[in-house]
Amino acid sequence: MNEKISELKINNEIDIEKIINEYSNYLYIVVKNICGTFLTNEDIEEILLDVFLVLWKNREKLDESRLIKPYISSIAHNLTKKKMTEVSKKHSITLLEENVNIDITDFDLIIDDKLEKEELEYVLNELSEEDYQIFTLFYYDSYKTKQIANKLNISNVNVKTKLCRIRKNIKKKLKERGYSI
Repeated sequence: MNEKISELKINNEIDIEKIINEYSNYLYIVVKNICGTFLTNEDIEEILLDVFLVLWKNREKLDESRLIKPYISSIAHNLTKKKMTEVSKKHSITLLEENVNIDITDFDLIIDDKLEKEELEYVLNELSEEDYQIFTLFYYDSYKTKQIANKLNISNVNVKTKLCRIRKNIKKKLKERGYSI
């Protein structure tokens, strides 16, 4: 269930109904992993609908060779963070992030603001299978480090260490490719 966008088309039009049916549960988990109990179920449902709306509005611009899961999980991640910010402003609540002793925000900014997605994918393809899995579970699927550790049968400290090393490795490779990070 991680098809290329081109595989989700019927008569040259994106099959949004199929995407909704196949990926709603996955996106719910992604959003829930990000927000925990911070957002209501109504907020989460609104985010899911917005993900599909964004996908539909951008259907003509989609790179058909890309996989759908990273694309829609990125949309869900951004919309969830935006919604959490809106809710926190509304209630004047300061959000507390999980204390994992790693600098996540800087890396998120690099991914969101400076990189072409193709460049990142090129660098990610050079990672080992385990490093790729850890990276995508954390950044695309929004798993917490403890969840990744349980899923891969490794220690939480090992996951944190590997994430730190993976980020350094990616930054190094991107610098070699001409990006100033």
